[in-house]
Amino acid sequence: MNGTSSLKNKLNSFPTEWSLSWIEALLLIGGGVMAVVLHRALDTSPGLPGHHGIEWMAIMILGRASSRFRGAGTLTSIGASFASTLPMLHGDNPFTWMYYLLPGPVMDLAFRYLPRYANKLWFMVLLGGFAHMTKPIGQLTVNLITGWPIGSFRFGVVYPFTSHLLFGMIGGLLGALVVLGIRRISHKNDK
Repeated sequence: MNGTSSLKNKLNSFPTEWSLSWIEALLLIGGGVMAVVLHRALDTSPGLPGHHGIEWMAIMILGRASSRFRGAGTLTSIGASFASTLPMLHGDNPFTWMYYLLPGPVMDLAFRYLPRYANKLWFMVLLGGFAHMTKPIGQLTVNLITGWPIGSFRFGVVYPFTSHLLFGMIGGLLGALVVLGIRRISHKNDK
């Protein structure tokens, strides 16, 4: 086996494409919309900042890790961001669209610049946590610039960052288990 075909096979296993089918685009955008719908449907407000990171990051990891499109995370975030501006799904914060937009590019950059870890469970779990932490980063930035009150910071700064990290990691774990489980089943069927 020559080195060129081995390298080509390795490169084909990572998300390196800029093209995607319209079905895949609709699925990625639909995943983002579904995350916002779930957020509104499950909004029980238990007082735990970042608890919606479970379903949001599970959907993000599922879309990002199962697509070869380089912008899969961003496209999913765009779908969520747009959906959060619709009157029936709009929350009480005018900056919510921005918080939905932030995690996608983080995931895309991680998959692009750390491709050798893209199929690792621990990577997807940590990525879910760090991508979900973009929300309190965005909230703190908006608060400092505009003075818009952010309720999750009433107990300090550490608590929301920690809770977003943990809930995002749980969501990352769920999404990763689904992706890796599907890959394992599909690999067994290919034999």
